Order: sequence, then C-alpha cells, then structure tokens
Amino acid sequence: MKTDELISLMATSHQPVDTGRLRRATWLAAALALALTMAVVIGTIGVRPDLAGALTTMPVLAKIAFGAGVAITALVLFQQSLRPGLQPRRLLPLAAIPIILIAAFALVTLAQVPAEQWSSLTFGRYWRNCLVNVPLYALLPLLVLLLLARRGAPVDGRLTAASAGLASGGLAAIAYALHCPDDTIPFLATWYTLAVALVAGVSTLALPRFLRW
Repeated sequence: MKTDELISLMATSHQPVDTGRLRRATWLAAALALALTMAVVIGTIGVRPDLAGALTTMPVLAKIAFGAGVAITALVLFQQSLRPGLQPRRLLPLAAIPIILIAAFALVTLAQVPAEQWSSLTFGRYWRNCLVNVPLYALLPLLVLLLLARRGAPVDGRLTAASAGLASGGLAAIAYALHCPDDTIPFLATWYTLAVALVAGVSTLALPRFLRW
C-alpha cells in the first residue's frame, strides 16, 4: 500500500480519541484500591473500638482529610503523567499543600501547650506501628496504580512512580486512620507524613523500570 493510500485510509477510519479514559480509570482504580485497602485493614488489625464516635473528632477527621488531600493531588499528577504531551511537573507544588497545611496545624497545636508535652503529642504510643503499617497497606493501591500505569504511556517514569507512591500512601493513611488510636495533630504531621514520604521514595526508586514502554 502506498503512503498516500495509507494516510487516506487512516483519515477515513479515524475515531475521536477518548482523552478522558485514563482519567476516569485513575479515579475508579483509586476508589477500588481504597475500598480493598480498608477491607484489608479491617480484616487484619481491625478498627479502633470507639470508631463511631472518633469519626466526629478533629484529629481523626484531620487524618482522613490529610490522606485524601495527598491522594487527590497525587492522582491528578499521576493521570496526567500517563498522557504524553502534557506538563504534569508544573503541578508538583500542589502535592506539598496538604503536608504544609498539616505541618502548620501541628505547629499551632504545639505552640498552645507547654514544651514538656511536645514529646508525648508527637510520638504518641504507636508511632512505630504507623511508620510500618501505612507503607505496608500502601502496597495494594500501589500495585493497582502500577497496573494502570502500564496501560498508559508514561514519558517521565520517575514522576509517574512518585505520584503513584504519594497517592498510595495517602489512600493507605485513610485506611489506617480506621485503626490508629493516636489522636494528636503533631503525631499526624510527623508519622503519617514520614510514612507517605517513605512510600513515595521507595516507589520513585523501584518502579520506573516497570513503566518503560
């Protein structure tokens, strides 16, 4: 077939590209991953006994809001990184907004109490559990997002991997909040942030090789 004939055939059979397909798939995959992660948390370590009442308190709501904020901003980056021609790196500052807000909230909280209480408010009772469990439960959403990324066309593998890691950490933070009994803002700002950063760091280092196309 001649080149002109091929071009003519492609033009006559052209269908509009569904540019929203990956965007819809990203949010659907994230919702599914969150539901599965919450089910795993409930089935393994269980929810806190006072969850019904705790869900109306500021610290628990802040945990959920923090996780959701990190996940949503990272998912925007993630889905844009799967489509060549876009410039998702310009949105990178958005990923820092939830972290900056919770850090500022923590500083205000600490400023209102005596210095001798800072350690207990920051470390709580189960900081090690948080630092281990959030990355552990993030593995499931990370796997879901990795499988989705392989269906796209990520040009910047490190950006895709980093945003997938941030999103997975945020989703895992929401799920772990169902169990976490440490209810202070400094605890949240310190250990949830470090746990999410750990997921993002490992993802950035380990996943780009699986995203090549």
